[in-house]
Amino acid sequence: MPLTARQRSIHNKNGAKRATSFSKGKRKATEGEFLVTNAPSDLRSIAYPGGAVALGLLLTARIVSAYWGHVADCDETYNYWEPLHYLVYGSGLQTWEYSPVYAIRSYMPLWLFAVPAKILAWFMTPVSVFYSLRVLLAVLSACAELMFYKAICHEFGVHVGRVWLAMTLPAAGMFASSSAMLPSAWSSALCSAALACWWRRRYPTAIFLTAASTLLSWPFTALLGVPIAIDMVLMKGQIVDFLKWSIISLIVILVPTVLVDSWHYGRLVVAPWNIVAYNIFTEHGPDLYGVEPWTYYFVNGFLNFNIVWVLALSSPVYLVACTAMTSRSTARAMFCAPYWLDLLPLVLWLAVFMLQPHKEERFLYPAYSMIILSGAIALDCLQKMTFAVGTELFRWRRERERRHYLAYTGPLMVMCVLIAGVAGLSRIAALYTNYNAPMRILRDLPPAPEDVELRLCFGKEWHRSPSSFHLPPAYSVRLIPSEFTGQLPAPYSNTHNATRLIHPHFNNMNKGDNRTYIKPSECHYLVDSSIGKPSALEPAYHKDPSWEIISSVAILDAQKSHQVFRAFYVPVLSSKKNVYANLYLLKNKVLV
Repeated sequence: MPLTARQRSIHNKNGAKRATSFSKGKRKATEGEFLVTNAPSDLRSIAYPGGAVALGLLLTARIVSAYWGHVADCDETYNYWEPLHYLVYGSGLQTWEYSPVYAIRSYMPLWLFAVPAKILAWFMTPVSVFYSLRVLLAVLSACAELMFYKAICHEFGVHVGRVWLAMTLPAAGMFASSSAMLPSAWSSALCSAALACWWRRRYPTAIFLTAASTLLSWPFTALLGVPIAIDMVLMKGQIVDFLKWSIISLIVILVPTVLVDSWHYGRLVVAPWNIVAYNIFTEHGPDLYGVEPWTYYFVNGFLNFNIVWVLALSSPVYLVACTAMTSRSTARAMFCAPYWLDLLPLVLWLAVFMLQPHKEERFLYPAYSMIILSGAIALDCLQKMTFAVGTELFRWRRERERRHYLAYTGPLMVMCVLIAGVAGLSRIAALYTNYNAPMRILRDLPPAPEDVELRLCFGKEWHRSPSSFHLPPAYSVRLIPSEFTGQLPAPYSNTHNATRLIHPHFNNMNKGDNRTYIKPSECHYLVDSSIGKPSALEPAYHKDPSWEIISSVAILDAQKSHQVFRAFYVPVLSSKKNVYANLYLLKNKVLV
C-alpha cells in the first residue's frame, strides 16, 4: 500500500519502517538556528537550515546575481526592458510582437514592474532603477525558492531538502534566471511556488499561481500544472474544487489583463492566446528564429548544472534501482507511486521542449528548480544504494541504532555537493569575466547637454545592448545596418498613442527592413567591437579617424577561444586558452 506524503518524508528522514508524526523530535528554530530532527544514535541528528537561514542564503545568492549577472538574451532587452522603459520614461524600442497587428506580448506584467519603477524614477537614475528592479526580481525568486525548499522538506524529507538547497545556491542556471526580466524567469518563480503549495496540499493557491504563470507570464507553463490537475481530479476526485478555483483564477487574472492590453493596442486583445496561436498554429511557428540540434539542451543543461544535470536525467533509473536494491533492507527508501506524479512536471517539460526544433536556454527556466530537485533525489538514491551494497559487502554494523544510511554515505553527498558547487561557481565566474563588458561600457557615456537629444547606436553588436535603462537622460538607442538580415526593433513613436500605431516595417516573418535603421554618420555615439573580420556593412569603426575611442572593455572572442575554458573559469588556464577582443564606446567627432 503506498505511503502518504507525510509517512514518506519520515522514511526519507530517519530510514525507519514505522511512520511517526512529521513534527516529532523537531523543535521550532529561532532565527539563525538550524532545525534538528530525531535520528539513530550514531547519526545523532539531521541538521538542516531553518527558514530564516535558508532565506538569508537564497537572498544573498540571488541579489549577487542581480548586481553581477549580465543580460544574456537579446529577447530580454528588446521585448521586456525596452517596452518597460517606454512605460516609465516614454521612450524605447518596439518589436513586432508589440505591434497591434500581432499583439502577442502583454503589457499587463510589465505594468507590475512599471508602477514601482515610476516611483523609483522620481529620485533615481535609469540605471539605478534597472538594478533596483533586478533586485526586486531576485527577492521574489528567493521567496519562491524558500517555499519550494520547505515543501521539499515536507514532501521528500529534510535530507533531500538540504541537498537541494546546497545545490541551488551556486547553480549557474539559477544565477542567470533568478533576476532576468523574462516570462520564463517569472514562471520559474511562480511554478516553483505553485508546486510547493501543491505538495503542501494548498490546492487553491497552487491553482492560482499556475494560472498566474500561464496568463500573466508564459502560457506554455500550464503544462507544469497538469500533475496538479491529475492529483485533484483523477486521484482525489476534487473536480468541483478544481473547476471552481480554475474559473476564479481565470476571471481574476485574465479580465484585467485583457482590459489593459485592449487599451494599449486599441482593440480587443487576448495576448496569451495570441502567443499560443503564433507558436503552434502558424506554418513556421518560432522556427524562423533558428533551430538547434537535439543535443542542445543536453549541453546547455550540463553547462548550467554540471553533475546535477547528469543526476537529474538519471533519477528515474536510480529510483527503480534503489527500490530493488534496498527492498530487503530495513533502511529501504520505500519509494511509492506518488513519486512519479511529483516528478511528472519535469518529465513533461523536458519531453515537450526537447522535441521542439527551436530551442533556447531560457525555455528551460521554469523547470530549473525541478531539475535540481531531481538531482537531489538521485543523489539520495545513490546514497541508499551505496549503503545497501556496503551492508552486504563490507558488513557495516547492523545494530538497529546504526542502520541510518546517512551515517555511512555522508562523504559521498559532500563530495557531490562540492563538485557541483565548484563547477557552478566556475561557470558563473566565466560568464562574468567573458561577457559582462556590455553592462560596463555605457557607464562612460557623458551627460547630454541641455535640450539636446543624443543617439547611441549599435551595429553588429545589436544583440549585446543591455537596454535604454543604461543610458543617461536625453539619450536614445538606434540601430545601424549590419550583416544581420533579420528583423530588428524600431523606436516607439513619440505620440501619446504609440502602442496603437501600426507600422508597415513590422512583420511576423523575421524579414529585416532598412527603414528602421539610421546612418552611422547620424549617430553621436556608437558601440563597436574588434570581434570578427571587417566588411562593407561592418567596418572597423574604432579604426576610423572620424570616430574617437571613449573607452574599451575586454570581451571574449568565442570563436577563437577554447571550448572548455571559455565555458568554465579555471585560474591561469582560462587566461591562456581564451582570446579576448575589445568592446568599444566611440564618439562621432563630427557631431559631438
